Parts: sequence; structure tokens; C-alpha cells
Amino acid sequence: MRLFDEHAVLRFAILFACLLFAAFIPDILNFNAHVLSLVSYFVAIAFLAYISMFYKFPSSGSSKKIRNDLEIPENVSNDTVRDYQKDLHEKDELFKMVVDVSSDGFWTFDVPTGKVYWSSRVAKLLGMDPSQVGDSFDLIKNLVIESDWGKFRAALNESLNEDKPFTVTLGLLSQKAGEKNIVVTGRPQMNDDGRPIRVIGSLGVFMDKASIERQNYSFVYQDPLTGVNNRKFFLEKLKIEVELGVKRPDYSFAVALLDIDSFGAINASYSTNFGDNVLRIVSDRIKGSCRDNDCVARIGPDVFAVILHNIQGANSEDELLPIVRRLHNNVKTPIQLEGKELYISVSMAVVVNREADCVEDIMANANAVLRDLKKNGEHGNIQFFTGGIREKAMKLYKLEYEIRRAIQAKEFVLMYQPIVDIGNGDKIVGFEALVRWNNTEQGIISPAEFIPIAEETGLIVPMGALILKMACEQTKKWVDMGYKNIKVAVNFSAKQFALENMVDDVKKVLAETHLNPQNLKLEITEYTAMCEVEKTIDIMRALSSMGLQISIDDFGTGYSSLSYLKRYPVHTLKMDKSFIDHVAEDEEDATFAKMVIGIAKSLNLDLIAEGVETADQLEFLRREGCCQIQGYYFSKPLNPEDALGYLQEHYNEAVTPVAAEVVA
Repeated sequence: MRLFDEHAVLRFAILFACLLFAAFIPDILNFNAHVLSLVSYFVAIAFLAYISMFYKFPSSGSSKKIRNDLEIPENVSNDTVRDYQKDLHEKDELFKMVVDVSSDGFWTFDVPTGKVYWSSRVAKLLGMDPSQVGDSFDLIKNLVIESDWGKFRAALNESLNEDKPFTVTLGLLSQKAGEKNIVVTGRPQMNDDGRPIRVIGSLGVFMDKASIERQNYSFVYQDPLTGVNNRKFFLEKLKIEVELGVKRPDYSFAVALLDIDSFGAINASYSTNFGDNVLRIVSDRIKGSCRDNDCVARIGPDVFAVILHNIQGANSEDELLPIVRRLHNNVKTPIQLEGKELYISVSMAVVVNREADCVEDIMANANAVLRDLKKNGEHGNIQFFTGGIREKAMKLYKLEYEIRRAIQAKEFVLMYQPIVDIGNGDKIVGFEALVRWNNTEQGIISPAEFIPIAEETGLIVPMGALILKMACEQTKKWVDMGYKNIKVAVNFSAKQFALENMVDDVKKVLAETHLNPQNLKLEITEYTAMCEVEKTIDIMRALSSMGLQISIDDFGTGYSSLSYLKRYPVHTLKMDKSFIDHVAEDEEDATFAKMVIGIAKSLNLDLIAEGVETADQLEFLRREGCCQIQGYYFSKPLNPEDALGYLQEHYNEAVTPVAAEVVA
């Protein structure tokens, strides 16, 4: 408490000074002072008097105790009027902030409208953009496996009907950052009539101690994409089963391999993410179709394996066959995914342990069955292993190895079958290059034995590149000898034609061999021409612009559309041998042959008849106006030396050797 107020003392002192100055006024007047001096004297007294009475002194105290980092409004209203709508909005925003900063996501389901609100935390937990979560339970439906979606719906309905909370653990289709399960809880809210009006709940990641241990285990033994066991676990488990079967002769088990047919087409047609979800659904169906003690694993990109334990009726297939059929039927059921209905085909191979006594043999037998299914065109079927399949598979594996070795050793040789123009004195107009395998042990091997294997294994690509270069080199030799108008046709497989750099590869070979493109003709099958039509047309146009001619081989055996054929830059159609064989004695075959000849004429294309062997066939074709002939009637396929002799005899043009080109 202060004893005096310093501001009051100062005011009194100034006022007292004013009184003293005023006391001298009579003396000043007696001195007859100047008027200006008197005015200034009175103004000074008045100013001091004003200060002493009205000046506001600053508040005293220590400046260290005053906050100077806050701006306090000068006009603060003390009114108590409140905006309750604003308060309600602020409370709602505060509630959302509290929810969003919590570790779990929050959701509410409005029963009358069917709308669902998801907090932003839910989107973060699921690795999604908040704008993608929507306002329905489709968020959960699209993220969890099929069986768990049904479990969630059942729990929600029971909660609404019985007014009780629920908690469910759901498996995610897409497992990011090691998270594969989510926990969804909910509690219903009822109105005064006992009817549910909303459900309030949370969503979080399931990561207890047991799940952490399973996560560590999954790094070694589980497939990260589907959550089932991986190849390592499967082989270790299979080894245990084999050892048990050796110790107990009465113990039987089976291994089933399931291969999704044409899975690459699913990825190409939709996306890899779509394909991944298909794999997750398939793995979930396999698990749901097997018994509890069976082992399910993913052992390849689109291959699953199952160990069917303790098959009591394995010899008679009493127990095994129903299990296998149920599994196969469940897996190939149409898939509903991202608003699309997808039909899948699954090939299934089954091996029983009595047919092999080691892990390697069991897996080799199962793979042999799958390969046999695909080779025979029996995609989507179930096949049990038999001894003949393994022998066939071993032969095919050996043949594949031999083909690889033959490509490197350049054991493949070309034979050349003449193409003759019967409308121009049986003049030779070209050759078709036909590959043969000159095996060091077996001699000449027919292409029917090795081309299908090369197609299946993809070896047709390096083999085709080798054939193209050999044909171009040989053609260049004939051109340099003076047969400058000769054309050599080379067959291209669908795999070769689908290569992204196919056109550049052809250009490179032509440049390396210095062959004029006009001397080369590329043959593709009708099936190849109809694969990816727009892309095929672009490739054909690029090749045609280089000066190459393009021929459609085996025309009439595929499913080509005439409307598409008109768009193809094609120069020649080759009528398949099957249309020629019986034209002389079968009216129906003759009608088909006439139809193909008519198509070629209407499109203004050259037509070559393949496989002509008799004079009657030749006469029919001559009569119908098909002039270019290929077949044994004129010549079998010839080696390069004999082909040169045929050229010399049937070329029927002046032969002028071409000057050697100088290569820079």
C-alpha cells in the first residue's frame, strides 16, 4: 500500500507554482512591461494550470511484469448474447478434430438414409485418398475378402436387430505395410421407440502380439500378396509328408496344382492391381474349399498348390475325387470385382504320393500334368497323373533342351519349296523357306516335332530370327547371281509378330544382308492377323512401306473378317491344303475352294494354292483362275543347291548378275 500518490503531489506542486507566478502580477503591472511580455506570461501560467488539472499520467509499475507479445482488442464487449448455431457448429468441428487425431478411424451409419460417414483417419489407415472413401459400406466391401464381407454384414444386422455392440476382424485384399487385418467395432443408437437410428463405430488395424509374431513368420513362410503359404513353406511341408508316407506305407496324401489359364491376359486387359485382387480372391476360395488341416500355398505367379492330407480312399479315389471337384468348381466360379464379372479358367493337376517317393518327383509329375493339359488344349480341366504323362514330359523337357542347344549350334537348315505360275509357262516366281532340324544324332527332324515345343516355350523367337537371317542371306546370293525378281517367303509366328521391336529387327536383318525388301515376303497365319487387329494393321503398314510383301497363310482355316481383311495391306492369300485335297472328287470342297478364289479376286490379291499333288487338282485350279501353285506336283522342298538348279531351269527371264555392293 502506497503512503501517497505521486501524481497528486505533482499536480499540487504545479498548481502552487501557478499561484506564486500570479502573485507577481501587480509588481509587473507597476513596471509598465511590454504588452507581448504580459501575454506570454499569462499563457505560461494558464498552460501550467491546465497540466496540473487535466494531464493523464502513465500507469506506474515494472515493465518486466507486462506481456507485450499479445494483442488485446481495445473494444471488448461485455454482452452475453450467444450464437447457439455457431456454438453447435464449433462443437461438431471440435468433435471431428478429436476423432481425427485418435489412433483409430471413426465411422457413423445413419440407418434411415443408409449413409456412412468415415473420418479422415480411416482413409489414412487404409492408405486411400479421403475423396475415395465414399459414403457407404462399399469401402469395406471392396477392401476385404469375400468371406469377411459376409461376416461384417451379419454382425451389423445382428447389432441392429438385438441392440448390442459388435466387433469383427476382417482380412484385407490389399495388404500394405504388412497390415492384413482390420478391426471394425460398432454400437447402435436407438430412439424412444426402440428403433435403431444410427450406428457409431471405429476402425483400426489388428496388430496384437500374436499378429506381430505371425507377421515375422510371414516374412519367411507366407506369400505377401495373398497371405497363404509360400513356395518355401510348401516344399518343407511336402518333405514332411513324403517322409511320413515312407515310414507308413498305409498313409496317402495328394498334391494338387491349380494354374489360372491366360492370367497374363487379365493383367493386360485390366491392370496388374486388378490381377492381384483376382489372385487374392482365388487364394481365399481355395482356402475355403479345403479342409482345416490341408496346406495351401502360392508357388508361382499364377499357380497355387494344395497338400491334401491323409486321403483314406486314395486308391479308389472315393475321398479324393469329391474334394478335388469341389475345389475346382469353387475356384472357377465367376468373380465380381470392381463392378465387373470375370470368368476364369483353372487347369488342375493331381498327384498321389504312391506314384512318387520324393519331393522332386512329385513336383515334376504335377508340372508334367499341367503341361500336358495345356499342350492338348484341355485348359480348365482336372487331370490325374499317370506314368505315360511323366515319360512324355521327360521327352519334352529333353527336346526343349536340345532345341536351345541347336539354336546356339545353328543346326537348323532351310529347305526351299518352289512357287510356280502355271499361267506363265510354269515359271518359278518364288520359294517358301521351310525349316528343318539337322540333328547330329537323329539326322533331319520334321518341324511337326519341334515347332510346337518352340512355340510353347518361346524359343520360336530366337529360332525365327535365325531363320529370317538365313533366308535373307540365301536370297541375296540368288539375287546377286542375276535372279533379281525372285521372292522368298518366310513364316513369322504370332510371338514374333507381337514383339515391340519386330519392324526394327526386320530392318536390321535387311541392312546386314543388303537384301532389297522387294525380294522378301513375310507370311503370317490368319489367326495371327486377327490378334490385336489395330496393332497388326500398323505393323503391316510399316512393313509394307519398306517394300516387303505380306502373305496370309492357311487362309480359310481361321476366323478372319472380310471387313478387316480389306483394311490389311496384304498382297497374297495362301489357300490351305485342306481345301485342295479333294476338289476333284468332292463338290463341297470344290465349293469352298471356289469361294476362296473368289475372295482373292474380289480383293485384287494374289492367291497361292498350297499342297497341290495331282494333275486333277492342278486342272481344277487352272480352270478356276488360280495360277500360283505350290506343292509336290511340281517339287518337294529343296536344299539350296537343288533350289538353284530349279531356278536355272524354270526362271524364264534374262539372268544378269548383280554387281557386288560396297559396304562402307
